[in-house]
Amino acid sequence: MNPLDYRWGHAINSRALLRRVHQEVQRATTQPIALHDFVNAIEADIIWSEAEQRPVMGHPPATTGDLTLAAFLQTMLDVANMLQHVPVSSDPPLIVKCDFKSPQAFEASLDLLAAFLAAYPFTRSVFLNADIVPGPETPLVDGAAFDGAVFLQQVDGLGARDGGQHRHKLVLSVGWTTVHSQDLDVDRGYSIDMVDAMLQLLQPYRDTTNKCGVTFPLRATSVRRSWPAVRQLLEHPRYGLTLWWAPTQLPDEELEWLYTTLERERHVEGPPADGKSYAGRTFYDIKGFRSFLARQKGRFAASIAPHCTSTTLQ
Repeated sequence: MNPLDYRWGHAINSRALLRRVHQEVQRATTQPIALHDFVNAIEADIIWSEAEQRPVMGHPPATTGDLTLAAFLQTMLDVANMLQHVPVSSDPPLIVKCDFKSPQAFEASLDLLAAFLAAYPFTRSVFLNADIVPGPETPLVDGAAFDGAVFLQQVDGLGARDGGQHRHKLVLSVGWTTVHSQDLDVDRGYSIDMVDAMLQLLQPYRDTTNKCGVTFPLRATSVRRSWPAVRQLLEHPRYGLTLWWAPTQLPDEELEWLYTTLERERHVEGPPADGKSYAGRTFYDIKGFRSFLARQKGRFAASIAPHCTSTTLQ
């Protein structure tokens, strides 16, 4: 799996948005040129609808929506089945990230998720996400909506269903709470205490997470100033990051730092300065990142062009 191969569709929480994604994938499977650029990582949020008494797609403060989780998962199966029969560049061909916004929504979804996993064809591509540790702007009195230990037990139990034969399809995505109501302090950092709290919660599950993998969703605007703490998350070889940011496009200088720190060693000779490589372990659900990456590739190609020579056969 190369995380740089994925183009993210963020907050696919309505019938209209889901229909658009489905049509894009369908078009890609019939037009080979489109296979190189279509949404192949789909992130959606799940809330509990009191009105419908079932989990639906939506992001707080929304309290209901026009797309049920059951319908969303069925469409993901349809998309996965389409992608099984075409040559795509990403492996696995599709990532489905389910971001649960409340314990009630998650608990009510367990049977749906179990049935989905049993039918889903791809390895390490179903991300189950919840914010289980208080983050930078969360008041200590509020904490996280999820009890981290309970959520991890429930995901572990889900992976153990059917004799554990579908556990390899899961990726545990666990993060820190954040605020969305305003853009104040959007670059406030993650502390070492926050990272330690997360790693301590995961300690009992090191054996099972070796089979499914773990990714930590982090707000991209906070990673640079938090790097001494964040890099501790990458000490375990099965742990990685998912950087997210959608409200605005980050400056190229900030994207350059993220890319150089986390990926650049795949393009230069020798190990990074500290002797460790983090390449290939970070997903980028960041507005404008794909265009930045295209510019990087263009600059790299331009830098090696003067050193290339051509020979004409006489």
